[in-house]
Amino acid sequence: MRPLPQNTSLTPCLFLMLAWALIVFIYSQGWSGGWHFDDAPNLDNLAAVFGSGTIDRSAALEFVFSGDAGPLGRPIALASFLIDGSTWPHSPRALLYTNTLLHGINALLLCGVWLALLRLRGSNPRRSVWVAVVASMLWFLQPILVPGVLMAVQRMTLLSSSFMLLGAWLYLLGRGCLEQRTVLGWTLMLAGVGGGTLLGVLSKEQAALLPVLLWVLDRNLLPNPPLSPARQKWWRWFRVCAFYLPTLAICLYLLRIAFHADGAYANRDFNLYERLWTQAVILWDYLRLSLVPRALDFGPFHDDYPVLGPSWRTMLAVFAWLMVFSVCWRLRSKSRWPLFALLWFFVCHLVESTVVPLELYFEHRNYIAIAGPLLALVALAAEWAAGEKPRQYLATGLIGVYALLLAFVLWQVTSLFGENPVAARLWYEQHPHSVRAAQYLSGGLSEHGDVAAAQAVLDETAARVPYYGGTLHLQGLQLACVLHANEDELKTRYDQVLSDLAQATRYFPVYKTLDKLKIISQQEGCDGFLHRDKLITLAQTALANDALAATPTDRSNLHFYLATLYVDERDLNSTMHHLEAAMQVLPQLKTVQIMVDVLLSAGLREEAAKLMDQFRPQWPKNPWLRKQQQQTWHKLRAQLDS
Repeated sequence: MRPLPQNTSLTPCLFLMLAWALIVFIYSQGWSGGWHFDDAPNLDNLAAVFGSGTIDRSAALEFVFSGDAGPLGRPIALASFLIDGSTWPHSPRALLYTNTLLHGINALLLCGVWLALLRLRGSNPRRSVWVAVVASMLWFLQPILVPGVLMAVQRMTLLSSSFMLLGAWLYLLGRGCLEQRTVLGWTLMLAGVGGGTLLGVLSKEQAALLPVLLWVLDRNLLPNPPLSPARQKWWRWFRVCAFYLPTLAICLYLLRIAFHADGAYANRDFNLYERLWTQAVILWDYLRLSLVPRALDFGPFHDDYPVLGPSWRTMLAVFAWLMVFSVCWRLRSKSRWPLFALLWFFVCHLVESTVVPLELYFEHRNYIAIAGPLLALVALAAEWAAGEKPRQYLATGLIGVYALLLAFVLWQVTSLFGENPVAARLWYEQHPHSVRAAQYLSGGLSEHGDVAAAQAVLDETAARVPYYGGTLHLQGLQLACVLHANEDELKTRYDQVLSDLAQATRYFPVYKTLDKLKIISQQEGCDGFLHRDKLITLAQTALANDALAATPTDRSNLHFYLATLYVDERDLNSTMHHLEAAMQVLPQLKTVQIMVDVLLSAGLREEAAKLMDQFRPQWPKNPWLRKQQQQTWHKLRAQLDS
């Protein structure tokens, strides 16, 4: 890798530092924001880690290695929350501060990646510096990235992207060293591809795309490395191992999901084909909002995005993508930048926006995806303006105006995230059919003591989205208990919930709300109206509906809930019946432990020992969790035998 020429101006570096500081300041307007819907499921155990005022080592290890947000557990991302997680659940400010700094580091890493890429292409050194700096700062300014930064748990996306960018940078640095320092070059390249991918997927699985992205870079923008014929053979084998085989593995993984789509989409209100048609439109929305942003379009809640089948809109979207690809392909002999931008954008969405049964729309999926098109845009502008002063002034002016527009919209979005009560109301008004937006606003109103207004929000939304009314009416019943509503209103709400649970045709979670109703009932919060039999009827109605008990986890949770209702009444037969049903649906150690405890409390030690022989839990794939659970199993067995 050649050093920068001595006459390279320091102006780009000064511009980079000032722009970086300004953008971090803009993001600081959002640090006073609140928690969001995915924070609690992933961060709740931080309370046990910091509950004693210091870090509990055992609880910290369990928190780091027991994650279930992805198939690999994401332990590196979870470990990062030990840095600033002591503020959970009081304030996310420290976590959002760290997220912003990590986002800023990613902007610098991206600048390094683009600079290394441009220098390998043999571009003008001074122009390369400016293109890398401007493209990375335009990316840093993107309002579409705000939800990925100012939602605490999305650090998983940020940290995974950090390792992807670091890996790409090391790869490109190594690529530049191959000619003169061969050993160092191969070492950096292997560390970049292998290390960046491994560390990235342990933060979030999106990093598995790093080898494919590097292939896109290498194939479209870089010349073949100047190697001897003998070393060209090494280069070919490197491409097979670093590019082709990982790409094949990802394609096989996606095909496997597609072939088993019926089971994979059991708890979604759309099927595989509807998802693919809808994504064709969503990808255009992502691109539009990245290049021409509007503040009100950004936020955490997009669960109201309409499911689209084959229609003129989706067919037009697919046709437009095919036309764009055709144009970029034809232009490749004149410029590789358009084809690179398109392939980069699509590869970044290869997992989260294709067949995997995720939710339809999330803005943070564009975190790396939008970087390629922005680089192509700035590079094309620089090439167009090269050598002609009027064009240079015009290109600089247009990019400057565009940057100011992005900065203004970014300030609007981050300021909104920082004003949580205002944001909750505005997001609800912008997404009146979003169940999550309604629940978020209702939760905020309840926390501030306005329970009646919170209940009204749930009722209004339930009327607009009747197919999700069950979950909202359940929460409305919960708030009616808190408000000490009269018996007639409670009965009306209860009957409505029963009807919703029996007739629901779309999946929605009910277990946690049922559990809260049980707690309210135990505390006499419903003036005795919600007694045990009513709660049992609610749970049994949900269990009988295949749409609500679509997955083994849902069925197991509902059986488990019914068992807790019977155990409070010391009904041994019914308790064991539902615990055994939960165990048969989803074999878990915690269920075995409770079954043993119930039998021991009834003085049935021999039956408890036989039960452990009969019901073996399904050990988790996570090696740390598997070891911990097996140790617990053997200890429990030893206690029974003694």
